[in-house]
Amino acid sequence: MRSREAKRFLMTILLSAMALTIIGGLLFGAPAALFAALCGGVCCALAAGFCIHRAREIDGLSEYLVSVYTGGEILDIRTQREGELNALRDDIYKITTILGEQKAALEADKRLLADFLGDVAHQLKTPIAAIMLQTELWQDEAVPQTDKDQCACRVEEAAERMSWLVEQLLKLCRLDAAVVRFERKPNDARELLAAAAQAVRPLCDARGVAVEWSGQPVSCFCDRAWTLEALTNLAKNAAEHTNAGGRVTLSCDGNALYTEFVVENDGAPIDDEEFPHLFERFWRGKNAAPGSAGIGLALAKAIAQGQEGSVRAENGPRGPRFTLRFYAGDEAVTPLSPGGHPEAVS
Repeated sequence: MRSREAKRFLMTILLSAMALTIIGGLLFGAPAALFAALCGGVCCALAAGFCIHRAREIDGLSEYLVSVYTGGEILDIRTQREGELNALRDDIYKITTILGEQKAALEADKRLLADFLGDVAHQLKTPIAAIMLQTELWQDEAVPQTDKDQCACRVEEAAERMSWLVEQLLKLCRLDAAVVRFERKPNDARELLAAAAQAVRPLCDARGVAVEWSGQPVSCFCDRAWTLEALTNLAKNAAEHTNAGGRVTLSCDGNALYTEFVVENDGAPIDDEEFPHLFERFWRGKNAAPGSAGIGLALAKAIAQGQEGSVRAENGPRGPRFTLRFYAGDEAVTPLSPGGHPEAVS
């Protein structure tokens, strides 16, 4: 028993018993002294047993804490009995459980960071390799000048892709770190559709795909810039999965609870096994477009969740359909006055 308090307590009882024995013997004779000594001995034995038992329980809790600190298993040490030590057991269990959850979260974050860095390195490796290859061709004196001009164009394309990739990754990092402050205000949902359609029109024209939008005149309570980013990413994904001659359509609707944007295309339906992974960053399905980084859908999901909204994917009558929903805040979803935008742009 290492506790000074327990030793002092036992010494106090022992001295008190001895004093009572002496006083009893002087005042009442040997029988009283013997009775006092017997009672004092029993009290000392009970106190010593209690202190030893309490010390063992405290040592057990200390050993358990050391085990948890060194990475041991977190056990349920709670009891249904009352008492200070049992209350302490409950508190220790609560604290160790919280620490265990925090440790698991930190380990998950470390794994996520390692995977994230690996994915970034993989995504950057291709354009860097292309730049290095084109640089070598540029420095080769045997390469004609016309080919060198093409090398310069390819280097520019690779650099633009790297710039775009870094920009998207920075956006994802800001959203993950919860440092983005969404300025949610009422916005014209059809104006957002028109802007998203205009943003993907060059890609659609290059692929021979038509892009159209239509929708009800409703107001969307959201951050305009970030919501437009999410809509553009969904429309870009739809365009990349639509063959020449196909069509990408954007539409919106709303009620008193939420505003809903729908992006559809004429591409091949999504396989059932791909649905759980669609919004994972850097994940690319079997029908992914060449050069796709697998960031757009993950970014759209992060933007929706950051504004307490949602995004889901399904197979519609025409093909893949993505639905982006934002719920009304202090401002309810209200109809806008007609006009301002044509009903459809193709």
